[in-house]
Amino acid sequence: MSPEFWATDQMRDALGSRDMGVVVRAYRRHPSHGPRPLSQARLCRWLGITQGQLSRIETGHNRVRELEKLIDYARCLRIPSELLWFDVDDQPTRERPELSVGAMIPLPGGPMVSAAASRTEPALAESLLGTLRQYATTDNIAGPRSLLAVVPQQVAFIERLLDGTSGRGRVDLLKAGARFAEFAGWLYQDVGDLRSAMQWTSGALDMADEANDRHLASYIRMRKSNIASDARKPDLALALARAALQTPQVLAPQVRAVALRQEAYAHALKNNHDACARALEQAFRYAVSGKEAGTSNESADLANYCTTEYLEMEAAHCWVELNKPKKAISTLQEGLAAWQPTFRRDLGLCLARLGVAHARDNEPEHAVTVAEHSIAIAAQTRSHRTEKQLRRINDILLAGGARGEAQRLQHALAAL
Repeated sequence: MSPEFWATDQMRDALGSRDMGVVVRAYRRHPSHGPRPLSQARLCRWLGITQGQLSRIETGHNRVRELEKLIDYARCLRIPSELLWFDVDDQPTRERPELSVGAMIPLPGGPMVSAAASRTEPALAESLLGTLRQYATTDNIAGPRSLLAVVPQQVAFIERLLDGTSGRGRVDLLKAGARFAEFAGWLYQDVGDLRSAMQWTSGALDMADEANDRHLASYIRMRKSNIASDARKPDLALALARAALQTPQVLAPQVRAVALRQEAYAHALKNNHDACARALEQAFRYAVSGKEAGTSNESADLANYCTTEYLEMEAAHCWVELNKPKKAISTLQEGLAAWQPTFRRDLGLCLARLGVAHARDNEPEHAVTVAEHSIAIAAQTRSHRTEKQLRRINDILLAGGARGEAQRLQHALAAL
């Protein structure tokens, strides 16, 4: 920030308080950021802490006293050392020669060596996306919790790389950062923290918009719609799903399919059977066309999980909401027959939804049998979404008077 930023009464008073929480809060709310404060989600990524930690620091519940942390936060925010109430211990750095692209480096007693003529950002962004694909595989097999400590740190790393980067290299890093932030939002959604999920996903949308990647931005709007539907906010879910579909000419078939799937579920939450059925029919059509096209690029990779089996599971979720359990059961059984083993966490969710459908169809014994298989997977993946469906089975069984089956299920659920 410019010297004028730090010279305002707001920042001078905050720094005079000798409380980093007051300083951080004043920094976020500084008028230079525009009409809206800098988001907590973005600032906590810069500082490498969670949003809960940042909130407690700002409110004074967790006062930062350790010198190491004070120095780290001051350096992250680039606070001028003369304004601080502690010593940063800046060591003088030796001047390094400026190397322009393609310059020749004279080595002592040796040859002239050419400096690298290419930028490193594209290769680094691609390397990061390769890591993200590995993380996605781990999540599909083992669930989200092992990655929650890792992915937000990767976002903070990319944020640091963005500082001082411009041009095409910045765009590549922004896209990678958006993908990681969206994935962090997904992990928080799967552990049941919907507020953090929406905040991370909103941060991802900011980066996608800055990169002017309309395809990625559409996908992220679909993800925000998915979080809204988990929060049982059908109007918001429908509005976001429709916003995701506003640029169909730039969308890969799989991305259109998942956005239409999301629109269908929002209609199901609003008890609109016909609109739900129409959206699902279109979603299946695009999923099939994407599979037949066989594209393998960044656009298709965003929603490569959107197979016809996946859509069968999502369609059944809609039919349960619309109180059509028999239709849900036949749809789920068709999808499970061709399920891909790498999507293990979603297999647990699919089985849990099948159990809900059986319970709704007054088949308590079938419901518990299926639920027990789901519990065996949920115990390993620890998916909150799966657990939520399993407990929903229990509630339906109790409401229907199937107390023996409900007690059996409660005993199995105790393992979770």
